[in-house]
Amino acid sequence: MRRQAALFLLAALLAFAATGGAEELQTIVVRPGDTLWSLSNTYLKDPTRWNELLKYNRLPSSDPSIALPGMPLKVPVRLIKEQYRAAKLVYYVNEVLFRRTGVTDWKGVAMKMDLFKSDTLRTRVNARADVKFYTGEVLNLYPNSIAVLRPPGKKNTDVELLAGEMRGLRSRVVTASARITPKTKDTEFGAKLKDDLTTLVQVYKGKADVEAQGKTVEVQAGFAAEVKMDMPPSDPVKLPPLPELEQSQTALAASGAPRLRTENGVISLGMKKDVKVAGPTANLPKDKDLTKNIPNAGNLDAKEIDASEIVKMLSVANPVQSYHLQVSKDQNFSVLVLDKTYDAFENIDLNDLLPAGKYYMRVALVDLLGFEGKFSTPRQIAVGKL
Repeated sequence: MRRQAALFLLAALLAFAATGGAEELQTIVVRPGDTLWSLSNTYLKDPTRWNELLKYNRLPSSDPSIALPGMPLKVPVRLIKEQYRAAKLVYYVNEVLFRRTGVTDWKGVAMKMDLFKSDTLRTRVNARADVKFYTGEVLNLYPNSIAVLRPPGKKNTDVELLAGEMRGLRSRVVTASARITPKTKDTEFGAKLKDDLTTLVQVYKGKADVEAQGKTVEVQAGFAAEVKMDMPPSDPVKLPPLPELEQSQTALAASGAPRLRTENGVISLGMKKDVKVAGPTANLPKDKDLTKNIPNAGNLDAKEIDASEIVKMLSVANPVQSYHLQVSKDQNFSVLVLDKTYDAFENIDLNDLLPAGKYYMRVALVDLLGFEGKFSTPRQIAVGKL
């Protein structure tokens, strides 16, 4: 009888250990004066379940009213209020890695996974990750970039950009040299951290404050500013304009705006060189002379992306220098057969690059400052003789 009871107890312990090992945990930071009870009231959907935290942490006392030492506290995700799950990964392509706070190893992401405060995202070559915060902010992280979500010790911050480039909707961002704060509910902007830690900010919609070294400048849509390390922000500079883009295809064709043509497996933007566009550029990076070789474009035809979508794809009033092309066998772009950025003047013959078949393609336009816009809606194309 005793032997049976012992075996039953052992089986129960093993089952508990297996469950505990599979439990998804989020780490929160214990600050001076915090107790199990105060932390449970802040983070847990049901504060009365504070005692479950004892299973996953070695604590000096099980008394919930005694102050804890500064330490990382592991909490089961299922118990945490949704607003403390920082964000959800809504899309990614190619190699994207994440690292939980307090952990040294990088792991591959999974679609729709929860991301927590202080988690770090990293995109490799030709990779991209789109994140939506539970409070509504959006982060698009571009290739070769690193970002910390809701970083600890930085108040009113959604993203700390450690390297690379991002695009944000209402996201509050800090870099090594600047702080960027959206000023309207619909503010969209791009932020790029250069190798010398200079931050380049370009506002697409709304307006944003750019702050550094005690100075704040307001950057409105269609303007850019840069912040060098240990320097205040530059005055906003208006970006050179594109030909006016109306919403009808007829008007857009007459304006000479960019187009994307796909015919017989050949892809082209139909761009033309040597069109001069005037505009102040003194405060922008010297390696980007925005007054030379500004591309113009040809006319729309029936095989092109809708005119209104071209307007959305373009970075704010800034001419196109290249386009990022992705081709996949499926509409979700889960497995890419082509993922490359081409000069705006190149014609791409997919018949030379891919086996005959039906594919899906999409493009994102890249402006002269190197900022990449949003991908177009996927469209089906035929390559070769089927």
